[in-house]
Amino acid sequence: MTKDTETKSYPDVAAFDLDFTVWPCYCDTNLSPPFKEVYNKNKEVHTLVDSCGYKLSFYKDIPKIIIDLKKNGVRIVSASRTWAPEIAKQCLRQFKIEYEGQIIPMIELFDDLQWGERSKIGHLKDALVNIYGHNDLKLLKVCLFDDESRNKDVERYGVKFIYVKDSKHGPSWQLYQNYLDEYDIDLA
Repeated sequence: MTKDTETKSYPDVAAFDLDFTVWPCYCDTNLSPPFKEVYNKNKEVHTLVDSCGYKLSFYKDIPKIIIDLKKNGVRIVSASRTWAPEIAKQCLRQFKIEYEGQIIPMIELFDDLQWGERSKIGHLKDALVNIYGHNDLKLLKVCLFDDESRNKDVERYGVKFIYVKDSKHGPSWQLYQNYLDEYDIDLA
């Protein structure tokens, strides 16, 4: 742990929408499998090329954010309304990042995957049942990273909504740090 993370408080669960939050497209309408992996010099895969030649890369700070959360004991959940969960799962399996000295599929960093055309609260409650055996959002500190402002309604249930409004760059390290700093203030 770095000196910076020693002073921060973390949520119990961090949920991520996928489309325009983890990567810059709709996986159910913009992508056509199969995907070819593009390896970087250390064998990570940050870019996939679909069968039509479309190049998909996750947003630059996504691995850094997710890894920091994991290293601080946070459970990671995908909460996406995608109509093509099989494509989303394939992307998460083929993207590979370095974690604790090993190159692993990004999907291995997620504790639960909740997808389908329903509310984000439904996604979150189902994830809590799978992870903790209950769905009481009031017992846990939960946050949701999402690009759709309509999902701010999760705050009625005690979930912190982190609005990812920059669809070109996605969630930045600074946005994430601002959330952690705000969380610390809420605890004081």
